[in-house]
Amino acid sequence: MHFVFYPKHEFGCRHVDHCPHLGGASLGWLVHAADERTEWTDSLLRQIDGLRAESASKSDKIAQLAARVEQLGCELKAERQKQFTRTKDEPATEEPPADASKNVKRRGAPVGHPGWCRRRPATFDRLIPVAAPRACPRCGSSVKARPDRPAYDHLQEDWIDGRRVVVCYRHEAGRCRTCRRWVRQAGPGELLRAMIGPNLRAASLFLQYDIGLSMRKVVRAVAGLAQFAFVPGSLLRFGQQAARKARPLAQDVAEKLRACDVNHADETYYRVAAKPAYVWFHGNEDLAHFCVTSTRSGKVSRTILGDDYCGGLVTDCYSGYDRHKTRLKQKCLAHLKRSAEDWCKRLPKDAGLSRSFFAAVVRWVKRGCAWHRTRKHGVRPARDDEAVGLRRELDRLEQMPTDSDRAARLQKRIRRYHGEWLTFLDHPHIPPTNNLAEQAVRALVILRKLTFGSRTRAGAKRLGAMLTVIETAKRQGQSSPKFLVALLTMSSNEARRAMYARA
Repeated sequence: MHFVFYPKHEFGCRHVDHCPHLGGASLGWLVHAADERTEWTDSLLRQIDGLRAESASKSDKIAQLAARVEQLGCELKAERQKQFTRTKDEPATEEPPADASKNVKRRGAPVGHPGWCRRRPATFDRLIPVAAPRACPRCGSSVKARPDRPAYDHLQEDWIDGRRVVVCYRHEAGRCRTCRRWVRQAGPGELLRAMIGPNLRAASLFLQYDIGLSMRKVVRAVAGLAQFAFVPGSLLRFGQQAARKARPLAQDVAEKLRACDVNHADETYYRVAAKPAYVWFHGNEDLAHFCVTSTRSGKVSRTILGDDYCGGLVTDCYSGYDRHKTRLKQKCLAHLKRSAEDWCKRLPKDAGLSRSFFAAVVRWVKRGCAWHRTRKHGVRPARDDEAVGLRRELDRLEQMPTDSDRAARLQKRIRRYHGEWLTFLDHPHIPPTNNLAEQAVRALVILRKLTFGSRTRAGAKRLGAMLTVIETAKRQGQSSPKFLVALLTMSSNEARRAMYARA
């Protein structure tokens, strides 16, 4: 709204320029001020209208999203309850009985679900007589053989020489003189009270723990290759029985690692029962030890190797290994080279000093590894002054100028472990890289991607024990399937000797 300076009326006021009611101000100034005030008020009103329109549109959007969230929640709830919905053909469930003792779940397959059990073979391919034991396996007393009593036939199916074989072990009756129990001893290649033999069990465990197949894939592989059917629950039982015998052997490997001159250590991420966990590896060219824990604390490594370990320790730059009391520590040069190469690719174009620093680190690592290869297996290096040059180059790398955060971080790491980069120069048995541990945990990384970890803690412990004995047997020159057969059929002491025996 705009005001006219002076209306055209018949009466004209003589105080237009100095109105006494306006404090001597002119009427024209009053009209001009009113016009300016009106324009400012209109602009504020237009802003208020715009904000109201924007708020209304946002309110509508929020209402739409809220309705969408509610709809998705209902769909998710319906999808989760779908498996519990009774179809029209299914009868309604009966009311639970008042007596709680009658509501106990019965063993076996549910009602209407066909159970599965292994059928007893009607014929057999081999017959092996087994004499009665001389000593009772329970109390150690003498056993009296009873050939007059009927013999006990134990039929066991196995996979021998690439074909399915049914072996009949005919046990002579024998009774303990003290505890008065009927006792038997295992025949060659026999597992007492087992319908599946050790060769097929060893092949299944080899596919599961060494190759890295899941349980269902192992069952399918054995059914396709050996024409032998069993359920995943049987494979789980095989692993439990084998891990029970493997735990003393894994503990023995850990004790032997504490007396070794050099050990490699590394850890990798894992999942147990859908929760974060870690797999620790400690070993060398002859031994391998795996441990699955729920923590990444360095205390795990000190527990495995012992607080008084004084041998060489080759690791990456993880700070969990810093509290080891041993003075012979070697940080992996391959990790340093990999970090320098990866970070150099992410530098801006104007970071010339950092590029020069990363290139110098790569050249220094290559020189150190080449020098170690010339000295390996007792060969004298071609240049004795190369070790002095490597130490001088390390001092120069710590003082080189940088112009990026990544280069400064890598230089800080080099300074922090100044005395642990060139330990291999003075100790020929210590390598400059931790590739042995990296290759050992690689199979676990692939297994984690295929199976998404272990479902239970017991399964994770079985995995650590089985990987320990299998990998140690392989490094001792043993065949994994043959060693697994020995593990299943021999005692703990005999299996330990079989694991350490060089092929």
